[in-house]
Amino acid sequence: MTWNWLGWLSWILAVAFFCWVIHYIRVQQLMLIAKTKKAFAPKLFWRYVVLVVIALAWLGAMLHLTFFRQVAINDRQETRISMQYANLQLHNQGNDYYYVLASRSKNGQHPVVSYTYWAKGNRYTTNSRFGSVSDGQRLVTLDASTLPWNKAKLKKMDQESGHAFAATMTVRYQNTVINGLGLRANRDAATYTLIRVPSSEMVHER
Repeated sequence: MTWNWLGWLSWILAVAFFCWVIHYIRVQQLMLIAKTKKAFAPKLFWRYVVLVVIALAWLGAMLHLTFFRQVAINDRQETRISMQYANLQLHNQGNDYYYVLASRSKNGQHPVVSYTYWAKGNRYTTNSRFGSVSDGQRLVTLDASTLPWNKAKLKKMDQESGHAFAATMTVRYQNTVINGLGLRANRDAATYTLIRVPSSEMVHER
Protein backbone atom coordinates (compact mmCIF):
# COMPACT_ATOMS: atom_id res chain seq x y z
CA MET A 1 0.00 0.00 0.00
CA THR A 2 1.38 3.40 -0.98
CA TRP A 3 1.02 6.71 0.79
CA ASN A 4 -0.80 8.21 -2.22
CA TRP A 5 -4.12 7.74 -0.43
CA LEU A 6 -2.97 10.43 1.99
CA GLY A 7 -2.45 12.80 -0.92
CA TRP A 8 -5.88 12.11 -2.38
CA LEU A 9 -7.48 12.57 1.04
CA SER A 10 -5.63 15.84 1.58
CA TRP A 11 -6.68 17.11 -1.86
CA ILE A 12 -10.33 16.25 -1.23
CA LEU A 13 -10.29 17.92 2.18
CA ALA A 14 -8.47 20.99 0.86
CA VAL A 15 -10.97 21.51 -1.97
CA ALA A 16 -13.92 20.78 0.34
CA PHE A 17 -12.62 23.25 2.92
CA PHE A 18 -12.13 25.94 0.26
CA CYS A 19 -15.71 25.43 -1.01
CA TRP A 20 -17.01 25.50 2.56
CA VAL A 21 -15.21 28.82 3.20
CA ILE A 22 -16.80 30.38 0.10
CA HIS A 23 -20.23 29.10 1.17
CA TYR A 24 -19.70 30.26 4.76
CA ILE A 25 -18.74 33.77 3.68
CA ARG A 26 -21.76 34.02 1.38
CA VAL A 27 -24.19 32.84 4.07
CA GLN A 28 -22.70 35.12 6.73
CA GLN A 29 -22.86 38.13 4.42
CA LEU A 30 -26.51 37.47 3.56
CA MET A 31 -27.35 37.11 7.24
CA LEU A 32 -25.43 40.31 8.06
CA ILE A 33 -27.29 42.27 5.41
CA ALA A 34 -30.65 40.84 6.48
CA LYS A 35 -30.09 41.61 10.18
CA THR A 36 -28.19 44.92 10.12
CA LYS A 37 -28.76 46.24 6.59
CA LYS A 38 -24.98 46.60 6.41
CA ALA A 39 -22.53 44.75 4.17
CA PHE A 40 -19.43 45.10 6.37
CA ALA A 41 -18.58 44.04 9.90
CA PRO A 42 -14.95 44.20 11.11
CA LYS A 43 -15.21 41.03 13.20
CA LEU A 44 -16.63 39.00 10.31
CA PHE A 45 -14.17 40.54 7.86
CA TRP A 46 -11.12 39.35 9.82
CA ARG A 47 -12.70 35.94 10.26
CA TYR A 48 -13.09 35.75 6.49
CA VAL A 49 -9.47 36.73 6.00
CA VAL A 50 -8.21 34.00 8.34
CA LEU A 51 -10.36 31.32 6.71
CA VAL A 52 -9.38 32.34 3.17
CA VAL A 53 -5.68 32.42 4.07
CA ILE A 54 -5.88 28.91 5.58
CA ALA A 55 -7.79 27.55 2.57
CA LEU A 56 -5.40 29.10 0.02
CA ALA A 57 -2.34 28.01 1.99
CA TRP A 58 -3.64 24.44 2.10
CA LEU A 59 -4.38 24.39 -1.64
CA GLY A 60 -1.05 26.08 -2.39
CA ALA A 61 0.83 23.47 -0.36
CA MET A 62 -0.90 20.65 -2.22
CA LEU A 63 -0.19 22.28 -5.60
CA HIS A 64 3.48 22.61 -4.67
CA LEU A 65 3.81 19.02 -3.46
CA THR A 66 2.00 17.61 -6.49
CA PHE A 67 3.29 19.71 -9.40
CA PHE A 68 6.21 21.92 -8.43
CA ARG A 69 8.29 20.16 -5.77
CA GLN A 70 11.73 19.34 -7.14
CA VAL A 71 13.29 16.03 -6.13
CA ALA A 72 16.92 15.16 -6.81
CA ILE A 73 17.08 11.99 -8.86
CA ASN A 74 20.10 10.67 -6.97
CA ASP A 75 18.55 11.28 -3.54
CA ARG A 76 18.18 7.72 -2.23
CA GLN A 77 15.71 8.82 0.45
CA GLU A 78 13.38 10.20 -2.21
CA THR A 79 13.95 7.94 -5.21
CA ARG A 80 15.20 4.51 -6.20
CA ILE A 81 16.93 3.62 -9.45
CA SER A 82 16.66 0.45 -11.50
CA MET A 83 18.72 -0.39 -14.58
CA GLN A 84 18.21 -2.67 -17.57
CA TYR A 85 20.94 -3.56 -20.03
CA ALA A 86 20.60 -5.33 -23.37
CA ASN A 87 22.87 -6.01 -26.32
CA LEU A 88 21.67 -4.46 -29.56
CA GLN A 89 20.72 -6.64 -32.52
CA LEU A 90 21.52 -5.77 -36.12
CA HIS A 91 18.62 -4.84 -38.33
CA ASN A 92 18.70 -4.54 -42.07
CA GLN A 93 16.89 -2.71 -44.81
CA GLY A 94 18.02 -4.22 -48.07
CA ASN A 95 21.81 -4.27 -47.94
CA ASP A 96 21.94 -1.61 -45.25
CA TYR A 97 22.64 -2.98 -41.77
CA TYR A 98 22.22 -0.81 -38.69
CA TYR A 99 21.56 -0.91 -34.96
CA VAL A 100 19.36 2.18 -34.62
CA LEU A 101 16.72 3.73 -36.85
CA ALA A 102 16.45 7.49 -36.30
CA SER A 103 13.31 9.28 -37.48
CA ARG A 104 13.13 13.04 -37.30
CA SER A 105 9.76 14.65 -36.65
CA LYS A 106 8.87 17.56 -38.93
CA ASN A 107 6.25 18.99 -36.58
CA GLY A 108 6.75 21.85 -34.12
CA GLN A 109 9.51 24.38 -33.64
CA HIS A 110 11.73 21.85 -31.87
CA PRO A 111 11.62 18.59 -33.86
CA VAL A 112 11.95 15.40 -31.83
CA VAL A 113 14.05 12.50 -33.04
CA SER A 114 12.71 9.02 -32.31
CA TYR A 115 15.12 6.13 -31.93
CA THR A 116 14.11 2.56 -32.72
CA TYR A 117 16.38 -0.34 -31.82
CA TRP A 118 16.15 -4.10 -31.44
CA ALA A 119 17.24 -6.13 -28.40
CA LYS A 120 16.32 -9.55 -26.97
CA GLY A 121 14.19 -10.21 -30.02
CA ASN A 122 11.98 -7.19 -29.39
CA ARG A 123 11.63 -3.75 -30.89
CA TYR A 124 11.98 -0.68 -28.66
CA THR A 125 11.43 3.00 -29.32
CA THR A 126 12.45 6.11 -27.40
CA ASN A 127 13.05 9.70 -28.43
CA SER A 128 15.53 12.52 -28.00
CA ARG A 129 13.71 13.76 -24.89
CA PHE A 130 14.16 10.49 -23.05
CA GLY A 131 17.17 9.00 -24.76
CA SER A 132 20.34 9.63 -26.75
CA VAL A 133 22.81 7.79 -28.96
CA SER A 134 26.50 7.53 -28.09
CA ASP A 135 28.71 6.78 -31.08
CA GLY A 136 32.07 8.30 -30.16
CA GLN A 137 34.82 7.90 -27.61
CA ARG A 138 32.58 9.45 -24.96
CA LEU A 139 30.52 6.59 -23.53
CA VAL A 140 27.87 8.77 -21.86
CA THR A 141 26.44 11.55 -24.00
CA LEU A 142 26.38 15.13 -22.75
CA ASP A 143 22.57 15.04 -22.46
CA ALA A 144 22.73 11.94 -20.25
CA SER A 145 25.74 12.99 -18.17
CA THR A 146 23.65 14.52 -15.37
CA LEU A 147 22.11 11.13 -14.52
CA PRO A 148 23.76 8.80 -11.95
CA TRP A 149 25.04 6.10 -14.30
CA ASN A 150 27.07 3.15 -13.08
CA LYS A 151 30.15 3.97 -15.16
CA ALA A 152 31.89 0.69 -14.32
CA LYS A 153 28.90 -1.34 -15.53
CA LEU A 154 28.64 0.74 -18.70
CA LYS A 155 32.30 0.16 -19.51
CA LYS A 156 31.88 -3.58 -18.95
CA MET A 157 28.82 -3.67 -21.22
CA ASP A 158 30.69 -1.63 -23.82
CA GLN A 159 33.50 -4.17 -23.94
CA GLU A 160 31.33 -7.28 -23.85
CA SER A 161 28.81 -6.08 -26.45
CA GLY A 162 31.26 -4.71 -28.99
CA HIS A 163 30.07 -1.16 -28.33
CA ALA A 164 26.45 -2.03 -29.12
CA PHE A 165 24.03 -2.00 -26.19
CA ALA A 166 21.15 -0.10 -24.62
CA ALA A 167 21.06 0.96 -20.97
CA THR A 168 17.68 2.07 -19.65
CA MET A 169 17.49 3.89 -16.33
CA THR A 170 14.16 4.07 -14.52
CA VAL A 171 13.83 6.36 -11.51
CA ARG A 172 10.86 5.84 -9.19
CA TYR A 173 9.73 7.86 -6.20
CA GLN A 174 10.09 6.13 -2.86
CA ASN A 175 6.96 5.23 -0.92
CA THR A 176 7.27 8.03 1.64
CA VAL A 177 4.69 10.25 3.30
CA ILE A 178 5.95 13.41 1.56
CA ASN A 179 5.87 11.70 -1.85
CA GLY A 180 2.44 10.30 -1.03
CA LEU A 181 1.12 13.78 -0.29
CA GLY A 182 2.31 14.78 -3.75
CA LEU A 183 0.66 11.67 -5.30
CA ARG A 184 4.10 10.44 -6.43
CA ALA A 185 4.81 7.40 -4.24
CA ASN A 186 5.98 4.39 -6.30
CA ARG A 187 5.48 6.30 -9.54
CA ASP A 188 8.09 6.86 -12.24
CA ALA A 189 10.06 10.07 -11.91
CA ALA A 190 12.14 9.64 -15.05
CA THR A 191 13.10 7.10 -17.69
CA TYR A 192 16.13 7.51 -19.90
CA THR A 193 17.74 5.20 -22.46
CA LEU A 194 21.38 5.47 -23.43
CA ILE A 195 21.96 3.73 -26.78
CA ARG A 196 25.55 2.80 -27.56
CA VAL A 197 26.65 2.08 -31.15
CA PRO A 198 30.15 1.48 -32.55
CA SER A 199 29.92 4.39 -35.02
CA SER A 200 27.47 6.88 -36.50
CA GLU A 201 27.29 4.67 -39.63
CA MET A 202 25.30 2.17 -37.55
CA VAL A 203 22.48 4.70 -37.17
CA HIS A 204 20.12 4.77 -40.15
CA GLU A 205 18.36 8.11 -40.59
CA ARG A 206 15.15 8.71 -42.42
